[in-house]
Amino acid sequence: MIIYPKLDEKLNGINFLKQYVEKYKGIEIQLLSFDCIDIAYDVIKKYKAEIPTLEEVTIHLPLVEEFNFEALAFAKLDEEKERVSVLINASKELNLKINLLYHTRWNYNTWLSSGAIERMQELLSLIQNTNVNILIENIYAVVEREECAVFKVAKHINNNHLKVCLDICHLHVEANMFKEPFDEFIDSYLNKDDCKKFIQQIHFAGTLNGDGLIDKKTHGRMHDSWRSFEEDYSILEQFGIEDKKIVTEVSEDDYSTRVDQIKEIEMLMKKI
Repeated sequence: MIIYPKLDEKLNGINFLKQYVEKYKGIEIQLLSFDCIDIAYDVIKKYKAEIPTLEEVTIHLPLVEEFNFEALAFAKLDEEKERVSVLINASKELNLKINLLYHTRWNYNTWLSSGAIERMQELLSLIQNTNVNILIENIYAVVEREECAVFKVAKHINNNHLKVCLDICHLHVEANMFKEPFDEFIDSYLNKDDCKKFIQQIHFAGTLNGDGLIDKKTHGRMHDSWRSFEEDYSILEQFGIEDKKIVTEVSEDDYSTRVDQIKEIEMLMKKI
């Protein structure tokens, strides 16, 4: 198991999470600033200076609709090409593997009919033979009930530089929105072979009220019991993905100390 702590562009809590970053040599950075093309390099450089043994970084764009892939790809594709170029340079200069993570709410049919596939392929053409990847993350949406769209997109494009970030909390949200028992939902929503082939990393945290959709007090929190932790971890075992990189994407009341994320990491380390 490889555990990557979740941090942010301001380095909040780095002193408390540093031992885990040094152990596993990777992090995910949540960008907060909307003007985040130019700052990405500087933020990555700061983390590399703080932890010279760092080997891999995932860049998570700001958590607003206008930073979903479909919004950026159609309104600001040239800017996204610039963002990718910045990350390619950072990867080379800092000797890092870098992943750029996009949310998408569109289903597979919309990706096909809109031209989003072709726009993703344009970005992917820039990162061939580099140490940069693009990740797409499953996001809850009630447009239509079907298999998880990000896997279908990754399978359709079939490019080694396009992978999936599977968010466990979002699975709970989707099952709740479709009013399906969770176990039945994931059996039809996920495919084991696709999970093993396309997932590069997993967002792992608890969903305290069964849906996680209301606010940050319930979505992506530290698991509040060993039983709830085991139930979510069993998803990884069921689909053969417990060996993937696990990002502890934990919402906190105080990000300066990362107390809850540390507890989540320690629970995961008990499974090793």
